Amino acid sequence: MNVDDNAARKAELRKSLNSWRAQFDIHLASHPDERARLRSEIAHRLIELATDLKSARVACYLPFGAEPDVGDFIQWCLDAGLTLLLPVANPDASLHWVEFDGHTTKQSIFGFAEPHGPAVSLEPVDLIVVPALAIDTVGNRLGKGKGYYDRALSETSATLVGLVYDHEVLESLPVEPHDRRVDLVVTPTQTVRLKHG
Repeated sequence: MNVDDNAARKAELRKSLNSWRAQFDIHLASHPDERARLRSEIAHRLIELATDLKSARVACYLPFGAEPDVGDFIQWCLDAGLTLLLPVANPDASLHWVEFDGHTTKQSIFGFAEPHGPAVSLEPVDLIVVPALAIDTVGNRLGKGKGYYDRALSETSATLVGLVYDHEVLESLPVEPHDRRVDLVVTPTQTVRLKHG
């Protein structure tokens, strides 16, 4: 299958997965206890990883819309005194990183909240939590399609964790040459170290 075919398959998958997430977000809006439980379960798994890695410097993201909610994990990082870096999207399709103080945000070029402050180096960083729409069993990640994370993380040796809901862990995903694999996948019910290759 050629690159164009894979790009088309990705676009089709994104449409389907985004549709499911939109419906699930509507469901969670009327079930706040379930939303809180999922947020807590995600935080528990990410805290375990950060603790096991003895992480002092963590990169994550502010959740938006129907993305799995990392809010409790972000608060734990701040309370634990970890250096917490969050991404800012630039008009040239790159990311830069800002140390998050827990409250200072601005509107991103896409209309959602991003941290506000001076750009800092991502390295050294111990753990990077990245958003995804799906991840397959060898760590291929389906993002939103703009390639921001693939470019930003192409050189890092930090542990990359993709965060998705359980049914978004798929057997295989279409892959393009620029795609950056993750090392682990976290869902509300499991943490899986993935085998690349």
